[in-house]
Amino acid sequence: MNSLTPLLIMIDPWFIAPFRWLSPPAAGYVLGTIVLALYCFILGDISAIGVKYFNREYIRKLQEKMDRNHNLSEKALKMGDKESYKAVNSQALDAFGYSFSLGAAIFCVSIWPMPFALAWVHMRFADAPLELPVTLPLLGNSVHYFASFLLIYIAVRMISAAVLNRFTGYSRLMANLTGRNQ
Repeated sequence: MNSLTPLLIMIDPWFIAPFRWLSPPAAGYVLGTIVLALYCFILGDISAIGVKYFNREYIRKLQEKMDRNHNLSEKALKMGDKESYKAVNSQALDAFGYSFSLGAAIFCVSIWPMPFALAWVHMRFADAPLELPVTLPLLGNSVHYFASFLLIYIAVRMISAAVLNRFTGYSRLMANLTGRNQ
């Protein structure tokens, strides 16, 4: 039976290094987890950009179809043509559904590195929960590796996305890939 363990052992020296950069164990764990979450975000974002690039024509067509049908439905609504409004709005909703599903699929692509990172964190820290300096309601005074990684990953993802969106080149690239620059 194949296992991820040989791969996790192979990448272990690269992943464990940030955990050893700070001498207090808790600070090293938090820094290492932040770096690991950043690796996951970068690799996932590059993968999502690749998927958007290869599907950019389809994404543009969906966006154009949504925009066109939305504008037509508004026009029909202003003219008081309820039948045309319902027909065009139904088509706009279909296009929105396809676009929403595609967006969900691209999001799933962007988080594919997380299970591998969690497998590695499990291998290393399953028996060593993060000890907190205070007792938190519902958590106690320690946090399991899964909860700590997930919370830090979400924070890293939100901050990284906010920072990247401030760069004009990145924003322009995303607009071009999703067809929202026209």
